[in-house]
Amino acid sequence: MSSLIVIMMPGPDLVLITGLVLNGSLRVATAAALGMITAGAVQAGLGAAGLAALLAASPELFAAFRWAGALVLLGWAVLALRRFSRPAGSGGAAAGAVAAAGAVAAAGAVAQAGAAPAGAAAVTAAGPSERQAFVQGLLCTGSNPKVGIFLMAFLPQFVPAGMTPEAGVPLLAACYLALGLIWLLTWMRLVHRLARHLRSPRTLRIADGLTAVVFGVFALRLALGG
Repeated sequence: MSSLIVIMMPGPDLVLITGLVLNGSLRVATAAALGMITAGAVQAGLGAAGLAALLAASPELFAAFRWAGALVLLGWAVLALRRFSRPAGSGGAAAGAVAAAGAVAAAGAVAQAGAAPAGAAAVTAAGPSERQAFVQGLLCTGSNPKVGIFLMAFLPQFVPAGMTPEAGVPLLAACYLALGLIWLLTWMRLVHRLARHLRSPRTLRIADGLTAVVFGVFALRLALGG
């Protein structure tokens, strides 16, 4: 239950997925989701290998990773703000469909700014390819060093009695990532069903504004170590 609560918290992952679905492609959004899960698996593996402990013990290295993720996220926020600032009829609606976080995901994400992952790459107005979306998902989850540290601190608490941590943590990580993928795919289907109601110019402009706020808040919190 606690894993599901953590997984379903709104954050930049949902913001990215929602924007890609609103762009009209479930396949592209699925590629981004697979990138996110891949990044989570890599972070879990590195954490098990000791990198998470190294980051926790080295404030300078951890700060460097945090600032890198914050800069990527801030770049996304600036792009969204530029789209939000465009006058009506200047092509902002089409671009907004690509980068829109979705009013539902973005509003919830603001409240969870302290717990969300960071990092993302900008989506072009023409829409990303599946390969580009995979890389965006990889960056969205992978550029935040807190992910690996969180997994290594959270999962060992639930290793079953009689199982060694070396065997239990990878198994729990696999289950955790599988639940994360199921949640992302479920969210994608829900947004896809509601997409026709979310693609009006007014809604897309609001979503761009919320996207800028969400990613700006996440970037600030990550940079400040919150």
